[in-house]
Amino acid sequence: MLALLQSTWSAVVPRLRERVGAAVFEAWFTELRPLALERGVVHLEAPNRMTCEHVQKLYTGLIAECMSAEFGTALTVQVEPAPTSFSPDGVDVGPTRPVIDAANKTAFLALGSLIEGRDLPSNLFLFHGPAGAGKSFLLSWWRDHHRDRVMSFSGTDLIKAFQVALTEHRVAGFREELQRSMPLVIDEVHRVTGHRRLQLELARVLEVRRSMRVPTLLTSRWHPSEIWNLEQSLETWLLSGFVARIDEPTLAGRLQYLRALEGKPSMNGRARPIEDLARSVRGGYPELRRAWAVDRDGGRHADRYWQLIEPRSVFDRLQQRVAEALDVTPEELTGGSQRRRASQARKVLAWLCVQEGLSRAEVGRYLGGRTRAAISYSIKSLEKDMAENEALRLRVEGLS
Repeated sequence: MLALLQSTWSAVVPRLRERVGAAVFEAWFTELRPLALERGVVHLEAPNRMTCEHVQKLYTGLIAECMSAEFGTALTVQVEPAPTSFSPDGVDVGPTRPVIDAANKTAFLALGSLIEGRDLPSNLFLFHGPAGAGKSFLLSWWRDHHRDRVMSFSGTDLIKAFQVALTEHRVAGFREELQRSMPLVIDEVHRVTGHRRLQLELARVLEVRRSMRVPTLLTSRWHPSEIWNLEQSLETWLLSGFVARIDEPTLAGRLQYLRALEGKPSMNGRARPIEDLARSVRGGYPELRRAWAVDRDGGRHADRYWQLIEPRSVFDRLQQRVAEALDVTPEELTGGSQRRRASQARKVLAWLCVQEGLSRAEVGRYLGGRTRAAISYSIKSLEKDMAENEALRLRVEGLS
């Protein structure tokens, strides 16, 4: 497809020169470069941001017309600027800066408006989309920019806190805590599915918070209308706010992220492999990072400085996957259960987390405060068992 796109671009160039004039063409078109054709969008790269914005504003309609005529089908054009530097200040992405593209721009602009203190028609925001799309990272980015204290829960933590409140007969106090006049963040709110009492209490919380001037930010893997076994009252309140979808990164987002991972080599010697990865790899940021690590050095290690995923969300996702596959509860994985099944599942979870790029210290912290040495021992023990048991190896690798 790239070869076809490049040959088509070469055929269109003389027509563009004729339409805009030689002087305009030399000033703005000569350094445009076709990157990919994806989902009816022709992606072009400009040498700098000024050229990008000028061409995007004035000439994408003309380029799309000429490209569509050559391909025989309707196309649109998107122009992206080439990075001029790979320092944190030169690339618009980093450990504390999310990738921004068409997949998440609406959510990013909404959160940016909150940071700037603008008046918005709603104080409830729900962002939904597939795992690995960067929802948790966007919330983390917003929290880092918010100057006030923030109440923050993962869906799993919210369930645990509510269960403790039930046991101690202080549900009313728990509800009042969530109704305090301060920002509330709930990541992966879809996890409350099946917990009817908690859903009813959360609906009451959202009703009270509607009149407050502080935001409530929620993420979910699914749109509220698609969450299984959700109470009607809670679904209504979730739909009453600003609901936006965050998708897996587009080609522009994938290329931006992979260039940040690679660093300076992606400007010269590794430019072509990085662009090929951006074109060929589909999925979220964890999939991109794994593909980059394998392509770079066979997956032996990965530079975590540019890891643009939230470690906690990665752990929670893998914890849920292991719990379901190995028939244990999430509480057994993070608790002190020495049941053989729970102990083996804990080793599998630790191994998967390290494969995803989490440090052993992070894994130990999320696994109930275990030490780095304990996690290393668990991983070595599992790898020894996998080497001796082919069925176990295949089952564990099938979870990654």
